[in-house]
Amino acid sequence: MIYTLTLNPALDRTLVVKKLVEEDTVRIILETKYAGGKGIDVSRVIHELKGQSIALGLVGG
Repeated sequence: MIYTLTLNPALDRTLVVKKLVEEDTVRIILETKYAGGKGIDVSRVIHELKGQSIALGLVGG
């Protein structure tokens, strides 16, 4: 088991658009939100490689 610690987690947002034209309205096709940060990203890759990990982080408000 691998534990990863992210001291500064983030919320990553990815937007997919059909086409991007300068000075034109952009229509979003798909929006994805997921937790990010170095430790969280490493833990995600470990899981994709069929390993075991737990992502730890600090959350404030």
